[in-house]
Amino acid sequence: MSVDPTLTRYPPTLRALHWLTVLAVVVVYGVTYLEGFFARGTPERAWIWWTHISVGLLLIAFLAVRIPVRVLGRVPGPSHQISRPVAIASASAHGLLYLLLIATPLVGIYLTFLRGGTVSFFSLFTIPSPIAVNRDLAGTVKEVHETLANALVLLALLHAAAAVVHHVVFKDDVLKRMLPERCG
Repeated sequence: MSVDPTLTRYPPTLRALHWLTVLAVVVVYGVTYLEGFFARGTPERAWIWWTHISVGLLLIAFLAVRIPVRVLGRVPGPSHQISRPVAIASASAHGLLYLLLIATPLVGIYLTFLRGGTVSFFSLFTIPSPIAVNRDLAGTVKEVHETLANALVLLALLHAAAAVVHHVVFKDDVLKRMLPERCG
């Protein structure tokens, strides 16, 4: 990662990938709450899981682009308007967010395979399970997947709240660095 002290905002590609990631996390997490409205085996319930898995794969694709762009591209250093301990806390939170963004969908794919399911990306392609069905292990992996997803959403909400506090209370540039040009 090349820190460029002349940059005051993240590059447009990283900003776009950030907000697409936010949208994907909201959809992939939120759609699961619709499951209870439909009986098992109904097309509506199947659509929920088709959407959940497809958007989860899209999230992996966003990260497959986002991480190299961030690592190989130029990014601004920590804001000059925050203290060193805050910058360290921010970097730690971002690292944990990336870890959860990677681990959560990968564990979800493993869960799908343990259940004997296929992974479909918006019906454009389908990956059959390469492993044997193991419903006992699937129960444990489901708990891990749900815990990771909840941790991801909780940390993302704390991340968003911190950005808003920086913008509204501290009136610094932390949030502006990730907003589209016309918003900041």
